[in-house]
Amino acid sequence: MATVDILHPVPYASAVELPAPYPPGTTFPLALAPTQPETSLDDIVAEVQRLSSSGQIRNLLDKHGAIYFQNLGLKDAHEFSRFAHAFGFVPHEYIGNPVRRTILAPNFATVNEGPNTMPVYPHNEFGLSSHFPAFVFFYCISPESEFISELENRGVKYTLFYPSGPKHQTSSPGTTVLQAYGQHVLDPDSTETASAKIENEIKRLETATWEWENINSETNPLGDLRVWQVLPAIRINPRSGEKCFFNNMVNRFLNALGKGTLEPPYLTRDEEGGDVVLIDNFGVQHGREPWKGERRLLASLWDEAQDEKNKE
Repeated sequence: MATVDILHPVPYASAVELPAPYPPGTTFPLALAPTQPETSLDDIVAEVQRLSSSGQIRNLLDKHGAIYFQNLGLKDAHEFSRFAHAFGFVPHEYIGNPVRRTILAPNFATVNEGPNTMPVYPHNEFGLSSHFPAFVFFYCISPESEFISELENRGVKYTLFYPSGPKHQTSSPGTTVLQAYGQHVLDPDSTETASAKIENEIKRLETATWEWENINSETNPLGDLRVWQVLPAIRINPRSGEKCFFNNMVNRFLNALGKGTLEPPYLTRDEEGGDVVLIDNFGVQHGREPWKGERRLLASLWDEAQDEKNKE
């Protein structure tokens, strides 16, 4: 990419390096941000016009498939409209639109207004029609509700599984039922007595619930144990009085990540208010996952300018 005064490439944690046949070092998406934090919209629009008219935007889309414009600070649909029009694309005309959207301005509408609990799986925009756009913009008016606020209100639910086994086993990094909750269980105790003592120990944990599993009178008379606890994710430091992030969420998430339980792989995007993503509809599919709370996005569909089509 040529030297850019207003917009420049920036690191993006969720970007991935595309495998062959893409050239080594090809990232998806490319992230661009203003060089100066207080760059005016007029300057950004002028820079986009320069990059687009020179063919650089088209070249970047050909190489990376999508461009994520960060930290633009676009405040509303009007500013988004100014930004999108700067690219010089041709507005896409809707014919037989199968998606419920609210039109806010010419060529600007809300994204799919289906329930936020329903995922939208990867697709090309209007790939089910012979009339489809070349480019799609997604503009974030307001991101999903603050994660920390949600944690503070709901807490975290943990699940721990304890297999049946002896008190003194060392073959597993985890603990057995008796090692975790069998402090008062004696060797002569019956299965019923042992179970009662273990459950009394669990009851000492205020929010704990439990369930016995895989009970077999011959091979596993006591059974395995699954315990749930719902706990605060944000606690008050008793010394400072400040709120602190106090939980085991990161540990559990990284364990799941390491074991591959978050597959299949996909690219997620944590947008900020005012950010914009531009995708090449021929080269990139898009979708969404369910979310909670308030989130507002706009979509804008565009076609290739006629002179660009003639070059193909």
